[in-house]
Amino acid sequence: MKMGETREVTGWTTNFSDVTSEKGVNKKVTVSYTEGDNAETATFTVDVVDPSVPTKLTSYISPNHTDDTWTYMAFGEWPQTKANVEGISLQQVVGGRGYFKDNYYTDGNGNYYVKAAENANGSGDAYKYSDGTKAGQDGTSTQWFKVEPIIWRVLNAKDGKYNESENPLLLAENILTGGIKWAYSRNNYMESNIRKWLNGNSGSGAQSDYNGGAGFLQTAFTSEAQGLITPTTVDNSATSTLPNILTEEQKTTDWNNGKNDYACGDTTDKIFLLSEQEATMSDYGFAEYTAYGQGNTRIRVTTDYAKAAGAYQSGTTGYGGLWWLRSPHCSVEDDARSINGYGNAHYSGSVGATYGGVVPALSISINGN
Repeated sequence: MKMGETREVTGWTTNFSDVTSEKGVNKKVTVSYTEGDNAETATFTVDVVDPSVPTKLTSYISPNHTDDTWTYMAFGEWPQTKANVEGISLQQVVGGRGYFKDNYYTDGNGNYYVKAAENANGSGDAYKYSDGTKAGQDGTSTQWFKVEPIIWRVLNAKDGKYNESENPLLLAENILTGGIKWAYSRNNYMESNIRKWLNGNSGSGAQSDYNGGAGFLQTAFTSEAQGLITPTTVDNSATSTLPNILTEEQKTTDWNNGKNDYACGDTTDKIFLLSEQEATMSDYGFAEYTAYGQGNTRIRVTTDYAKAAGAYQSGTTGYGGLWWLRSPHCSVEDDARSINGYGNAHYSGSVGATYGGVVPALSISINGN
């Protein structure tokens, strides 16, 4: 071989199966290859996680922001990456799992897959899957997606606590799905469709319209894992719908003098969306609401599954998708706040739109994990 040339080789050996047979983080995998008198060895680390148990990660590299000051965790599971199932014998899981009633499959070896219709928001390069193929748009084609651990960013509140909880706030690192309407008419978060979808039949006053009361909570987490998530008092006051720092001129011009007639009462939920206030808090690592651009910590990219489900994704390198906040617009009854693909928090959209992405948040004890 010439210097710098690459080619596929066979006959290599690895201890991967031994390393991944038990859960753990920062576990070393060795790959060895011998050809003639030349022997090469490469070592890398992997995290092996149980989705029912929150696990701090040591080797995760975020597609959004790779600053090593962040702590990332794996917890729960959700379809994310497009899967090639050719040659894999799949069996349908009787009764499905939560939201995925009839489209949940297993290979019998602990791996799960979801078969989903393709309803991509566009046809450009932004709607290519991770394998380079483009997502279908009209809902007539289907695709397979592997169920994988959900990655969460631990937001760096100064006191390590979220609201009245003793636990920190975790935010999903990627946009997990699209196609979920925030609401069918008015922008009341307590009564919203997206809150029902997030919590299913859990939470104060929530009753899911989905499969038997099952939403994201009942689908992404086992019963054991659900028991680890803290029921949280979610602030839905008018103050929570304002950016964290406003000048008096900004408050008057853009935010209705701080009033919001569409703010609702507080809710108690296990899964929720961030508010406008939280998405602009420096304690959580976020910049002011008008800040945007590459490196903005509000940027979230869409997973393959989210693209198929209809979530918007910017086609500009370094940017992400649009994702919902729980805050209603201060003066438009059928609009809710969101983060755009450039990370700007001064943005809103119609509650009936299906292009908004979902980035769940939760609070959970992570001590000792």
